Amino acid sequence: MPTPDGAFRESLAKQTLQVQREFARRCDEAILAFAEQGLNAVLYYENRNMAKNVSLVPTSAITGEGVPDMIMLLVHLTQTRMSDRLMYLAEVECTILEVKIIEGLGTTIDVVLSNGVLHEGDKIVLCGLNGAIVTQIRALLTPQPMRELRVKVREQIRLQILVMTPKCNPVRVCPSQGSESSLGREDHSNGPR
Repeated sequence: MPTPDGAFRESLAKQTLQVQREFARRCDEAILAFAEQGLNAVLYYENRNMAKNVSLVPTSAITGEGVPDMIMLLVHLTQTRMSDRLMYLAEVECTILEVKIIEGLGTTIDVVLSNGVLHEGDKIVLCGLNGAIVTQIRALLTPQPMRELRVKVREQIRLQILVMTPKCNPVRVCPSQGSESSLGREDHSNGPR
């Protein structure tokens, strides 16, 4: 019985004894395959030495089980092993993924926001095919949790207020005028109005 978006260990404990044994057998096979490649691997909750062992985090792409465990492990490793290299900048920095026209919204730009905060009404400068494009943000849309940007418009949330986005959050920007921006370009905001 699956536990959608639940922790792996909780889900495994709810399984029958036969399923638990099958998991243990397959896990041992995976650990052996890593060992054949010269890597020490253990399940993430049994890993006492992160520097010497690879942590295995079982996840399900269908039910989302184990994803919270993987995020927890990534945050833990980032905070403990990379804390001196983490830095947040207030200057807006984002990368354009896609430019398209959506019925009801007009021209939209899908971006990944790496640093800073975007507001509706901010003036932005984009690298276009025919030179720089200066425009204002008409609307900011973000996908629902666990969704892609390529979802239908009716499934998106329109943000009315300041958008505080964590590092590398996907955002759909609706500029006030048409935009022929270049994909993969890093763009910057000039701040409010």
